[in-house]
Amino acid sequence: MFGSTLNRTIFAELVRVFLLALGGLTGLFLLAGLVQQAAQLGLGPAQIVAIIPLFVPSTLPYTIPATTLFAACVVYGRLAHDNEVVALKAAGVHLSTILKPALTLGVITAATTGALYYAVIPQTQQRLQEEALRDPEEVVYNTLRRDRCLRHPTFPYVLFVRDVQGRRLIDVVLKRRVKVTDGKGVETYGGYDLVVRAREAQLRVDVENNLLYIDPDRFVYNNPSIQGTNTSTTPYALQLPDFLNPADARTRPGALTWEELGPRVAELERLREEKLAAVAAAGRAPVPADGAAAQLAVQHRLNLMSQADGIKRQARNVEAEYYMRPALAVGCLVFALIGCPVGLWANRADYLSTFVICFLPTILVYYPLLLAGSNMGKDGKLPLWLGCWLANITVGTCGAFLAWRLLRR
Repeated sequence: MFGSTLNRTIFAELVRVFLLALGGLTGLFLLAGLVQQAAQLGLGPAQIVAIIPLFVPSTLPYTIPATTLFAACVVYGRLAHDNEVVALKAAGVHLSTILKPALTLGVITAATTGALYYAVIPQTQQRLQEEALRDPEEVVYNTLRRDRCLRHPTFPYVLFVRDVQGRRLIDVVLKRRVKVTDGKGVETYGGYDLVVRAREAQLRVDVENNLLYIDPDRFVYNNPSIQGTNTSTTPYALQLPDFLNPADARTRPGALTWEELGPRVAELERLREEKLAAVAAAGRAPVPADGAAAQLAVQHRLNLMSQADGIKRQARNVEAEYYMRPALAVGCLVFALIGCPVGLWANRADYLSTFVICFLPTILVYYPLLLAGSNMGKDGKLPLWLGCWLANITVGTCGAFLAWRLLRR
């Protein structure tokens, strides 16, 4: 195709618009992602500057498909608006010829996205979390300065402070949450079984032992069994939350390279088999005669089943990466396929009209289908491959139909 002057011209225009739109859209995504990370982890200015280069690759799988569609709509919309398509047809040039540059751009962007997902994006995700959590103690202090509290859905404690003065916490209240199990054996947090107060305290993080220490001037305890004042300065040790643990970044599905996905699934399946074996052993154990002991045994078995279900969900999340990453890469080709006929049909030369025409289907159709399908696949309501590829199948079918109608004109 590059031997044709026409195709080289169209392809060069596609690349120019694509790069221009990619820079702008990636900048917007980068800004939104940095704001979210800074708000979630309480990052300082120096940390934000350090993670900017690491954040860019993670945004590209979402910006490249959209800008591929935008470039195709803009370039082919101009061709139609300037009546160049009519001139080409009058000269005997088949419309399939002008489709080749868009498809070539789609293939190149799809290959680039797939290559990024193979190792570059997972490795930068690991480094991003490690850089952001390089000093967990400072992250906790920044969070308390901003929100006056530290809480997370997976953290069994809630920490409140009235003020933060340097490294001193003023009027500290620590509450330990109680785990409750519903009828299905799913564990959630509800209420508190321990409240600890201190006039002043300091924080200390022990990353090697995965602990968060609270060093008080004195503690006041309130719970059903203990109530009173402890004048000792013994620090209160908490398990460091997973979202503040740099080592946790390497086990997240998005931070695993393609070669690490298989071993991670095998590891989770092994852990699940161990939990199921423990459930079976608990089911074969004799029922205690004491009512309280029997209730405790039933609760223990339900907890093991809940843990096994949680591990299964983790395994499915990792397995979904096998389908989601190629699906996002092929999405670039799908958008290139649909962008050409949509641009010719729209017959627009201005950026604003093209922006509305091409991004409305992206926002209202493709990504909702992608998110809904992948979630249904992870929940087992759809086959995992179908859920992850549902958006590509739907939009790709529409694109193939529009291209077929275009070639029949």
